[in-house]
Parts: sequence; C-alpha cells; structure tokens
Amino acid sequence: MCSPPRSLYELRTCLEQSFPPSDERYGYFNLPKVVYPADPDFSSARRTDYGNAQPAVVVMAETADDVRNAVTCAAEAGYRISPRGRGHSYQTLSNSNGYVVIDCSLLCKPEEFVFSHEEGDWILEGQKYIGTVYSGSGCTNAVMLAATAKEFAPEEGALFATGTCPSVGITGYLLGGGSGDVTPSTGWGSDDVLELRAVIWNGTNAEYITANKEENADFFWASLGGGGGLGVITDIKTAIVQSPEPLPHEDRRKFLFPLLYFRYFGEEWKRAGLELLRRFLYENPKESHKFGGGGFLHSEFFVLDGIYLGSAEEFIESFGKNYLLQDFPPSTGYHTIYQKLTSEADTLEDVCDGTGPCQDWPNFHGAIIEFESYGEAMLYKLCYQVAVRDDIEMRGTQTSGDWCKDLKISSDNCVSGKYGQKVPICGKREVLDALLEAAYDPESFFNHGGYPEWWLEAGGKPPAKDADNLPTSLGGLLIPDVDVDTLVKLSNVGTGINHFQHGAPMQFSSDYNAVAHRDTAIMIEFKRGEEQRNKLLEIISEHYDDGELGFQGYYNYMNPVGNPNWRKFYFVDKYERLSETKLKYDQYNFFGNVQQVEPAIPKKKKTAEKGDFDRVDSVYMRGVQG
Repeated sequence: MCSPPRSLYELRTCLEQSFPPSDERYGYFNLPKVVYPADPDFSSARRTDYGNAQPAVVVMAETADDVRNAVTCAAEAGYRISPRGRGHSYQTLSNSNGYVVIDCSLLCKPEEFVFSHEEGDWILEGQKYIGTVYSGSGCTNAVMLAATAKEFAPEEGALFATGTCPSVGITGYLLGGGSGDVTPSTGWGSDDVLELRAVIWNGTNAEYITANKEENADFFWASLGGGGGLGVITDIKTAIVQSPEPLPHEDRRKFLFPLLYFRYFGEEWKRAGLELLRRFLYENPKESHKFGGGGFLHSEFFVLDGIYLGSAEEFIESFGKNYLLQDFPPSTGYHTIYQKLTSEADTLEDVCDGTGPCQDWPNFHGAIIEFESYGEAMLYKLCYQVAVRDDIEMRGTQTSGDWCKDLKISSDNCVSGKYGQKVPICGKREVLDALLEAAYDPESFFNHGGYPEWWLEAGGKPPAKDADNLPTSLGGLLIPDVDVDTLVKLSNVGTGINHFQHGAPMQFSSDYNAVAHRDTAIMIEFKRGEEQRNKLLEIISEHYDDGELGFQGYYNYMNPVGNPNWRKFYFVDKYERLSETKLKYDQYNFFGNVQQVEPAIPKKKKTAEKGDFDRVDSVYMRGVQG
C-alpha cells in the first residue's frame, strides 16, 4: 500500500489543464492562480508567518471546485497535499517541503456567509446558542469576529469563539482545538463546530463530503481536535453562543477588557494568592467561566487580562468575593483605572483615572475598560495587542506602519509609536469602526500576519529563519489542577499564560470530539528558551505518576518535529481511533505531515505496545520533510 511515484510532468500538465494560464492575479499578495518555484512570485506565494519552506507548487483556490481539481492533480501525480489557511503554523507545516500547497484564503467570502438565528441549549446551565454561521475555511479570527458583530445586535451578546491574533486562520485553529478569550464560556473552538464540508481523496478520485454527528461522523469527530490531515476543509458551520445574562437591575449586557495584578508580600501571600486563583479556575465554574484570556505567573505577582462577559460592577463583585482583588492603601500608589465606552460617546471616558481610589471598590492594582458590545471589546483588545503592546514583536498584521492610513481615517486618531510608526488610539470610536471594516475584509492588512518590511528596516526583531529559532518552537503545555506548591514553583521560574480553558471546556464529555485534554485550565507556551522550558517541565513532571509521559500538549502549540512521545502528548488514548479514521479517509497519507496522525496498516493484528502503531510510508515522510 505505497503511494504512487511522483511525476512533476504529470502534475504540471494536470494543473495547466485545470487552471489555464492567465493574467489574472489573486489575493493580498497579487499572485497568479498557480505558482512554481521558478516563478518570480514564488517567494510571496510560499510565504508564511513563521519562516518559509519549499513546496512543489502553490495553488490559489477560489472555489471548492478549485480545491477538488488541485487535489486530483496532486494525488494522481503522487504528491502530498498541504492545505493552507493563513500560514500561521509555527512549524510551517501548512507549507511543507515538496508538497502541493492549496491556499484556501480566497475561500473566505463574508458576503456569502449563511447565518441562521436558530436557538438551542448549550453546555453550561441556562446557556444557549442563538445562531449558526456557515463560512469559508480560509477566513481569519478577525473576519469571523466582524461578521458576527455585523449580523447580531450588540444587546444579543453573540459570541463567535475566536483566537486572540486577528490574522490567524480559523480552520487550523479549530482542527487543533482552538482556545481564545471566551473559551471558558463557549468551549474549545472545536466544540462549537456543527458541520464541515471537505474534499478528500478516496483512492481513485477527489470527492466532496459533508461531515457532522450523523453523516461521516467519524470524519467529523476526528477532525475536531485531531489536527486535520484527512482532506481539505472548504466550509465550516459553527454555533454562535450567547453571552451570560446581565444582572437583574442592568438594562443591557456589558463586556470588559480587564487587567489585574495580584502582588505577593512574602511567601504566605504568594501561596494564598495562587491557591485562590486555582480554586477560582477549577472549583467555581459558575462564576469563573465569564472570564477568559491569559496572564503571567511571576515570582512577585501574577497578572490576569482578557475578556470578562459582564459589567464592571459584576466583575468587582465576583473577583472581590473570590478574594482576587487586593485593597491597597492609597499611600502605596496602586490605584484602579476604570474607563467605559457608551453608545453615545466618541471615545473612552474616564470614570476613575488611576490617581486615587475608585468609587467604593477595593483599591486594587489594575484597569477595567467597559464596552456595550462584545465586538468592540475584542476589537479594542486586538488593537491594543497588535498595534500598541506588541510593537516589540509586531507580527500580527501587515500594517504599513501608519495605522491611520491603513484604516483610512484621519491622522489625529493616531500617535507616534516606538519605531516612529503611527499607532491608533484604540479607545476612539472612529478607530474601532474602522477596525471593524478592516477585520471584515479578508484581504485587508489586518487579516495578514507576519513581519512587516518597514518594521524590520526600522530595527525590529528579524523573522525566524529556521525551526530552532521560531518563537514557539519549544512548544507548550496544558496544566491540570496541580497543587499550590507546584504553582509556586512555576511562578518562581516565571511563565506566561496564553489562554485559560476552565469552565465550559471541562463540561463537555471526554469523547465529544478528538480534543484529548478536558482537565486543564491553564495553557503555557515556552518563549524564553530551553533553560526555562526544562525547569518548567521538571516541575510539571512531578505531578504525574508516569513523569514526563503524562505531559499534556496543545496541538496548535506544537513541539519541534522529532518529539518521540508526540502521539500521547497531543492525543493520549485517542490516537488509535484517529489512526483508524485516517486509514479510512486517507490511506496513502496524501494529506499528512510529520506530526499529524498517520494511517494504521489494515488487516494486521497490532502486537506493539499501546500507543505505538504501524504507519504507512513513514520513511518517505521523513525524506520529504527533512
């Protein structure tokens, strides 16, 4: 059962017949429909956010028929296929060496989205979804956020569970699990998917399939959290979950962007604070699910920031009774900033400016920014994140360096940044309105990531050239409910928290889909080198009876190629079922790469130890990828 020998002649002949040469250009980088390594546009065509590989060819697919034709040409010529959404794979696996890359970004057409306003129960008590959306697979977080904000009225509280980088493609995000700021309320991104459409290779020809819980249910189950590799996803139907109801005396839903510091004054404070955080995340889902985001564990404090689904009053009440708000004497200089943007205002208004105590609240160290729509809260956070805070590592968008010019708004909406660029004043309504339009346009600068050329020329950090230097090449971990001693040790080393997964993700059954880890509330990423990584791994390994073999990984924060335990790390006991599904839908591994599930060999009794399965063509795979 070997894959057919490769023929570049057959590949080119088939592609030229399916996509006759023309002068038309496509997408943000103005590319021809088919681009080969010898073509002058190849450097742009193979470009991804994290380094460049050397594919055999790049096909810009506009329709599902384009996808089917490209799959047919690749498979018949013996080439492996790499679907690419937005090229955000940390290991550039959407752009693999020697593969036929099918770029799906042009499948994102917001004007063709199909929304419904049907309702039904969701996972948490009293929770419901209030609609669905069928969208193209090449869309980004920003497009889905903007499209949902345009379709539903702000007071409806519609939540599309996106990630936190605007230009990340939703398909890879969902196939690997998908975590973002409202994950604690909606579930993993994979949990929100209701149906998929895809193109597969059945061994003879390319075939369209629809997959849901009734039709091609095994494909559906394996795709959501299993990392993909069964075919090319062309369309996705996703649930729109409703934000929690406002307090009884409040007339509408509110949404916050909070920033909270909890400072330690000695070891007892550290232990107490971290234990309070642990209990809040793991033992109080009724309240904690309203908060999601990330933060940082430091030897002298922890930080929380993200999105809170409720008003400032509700946040203060909830975090206060869980003892997560410290009440500092005014003499310490620690104060609370509280701003809000109402529907009548043109810019954020100061309620408390941080120069003294705020209302009758505890005098905690932090800030609360309040909005009347989820879309505005998220756009403000994204604006702050990619335009203001991240100017030291600006890879989230393709801004020209002048945000006001990019957003087509007047220059008085921007101020000077670190590198002389013009960054937006994120709290102005004109900026937020312009960001909404940029987010909705799949071909805008806001929906394309990577390192802008102007920024590199101005002295910014250069892009990674190989996997060893990638920002997240060391991977990351999902942290289960460890004891406070372990949290103290983690804090002493120091680590960022990329996302929280408490609340709803823990309520879905373990077999709901292929997401393997349902007991982890904290996701960390190794960004500070091998020494930090090794210290953190040593601490966490003490939690598991089987040491490092118990580690829990997040597929979208992949470890370097070569991790010998990757099957258990990402998929635990689901790997065998995933492998059998792979055999059924992609027996020749046309859609596989070095860290995707491989097809089991059929009709052969497995005698290896659990978790170690026979694979098809693994030697060939290593040769292509290496």
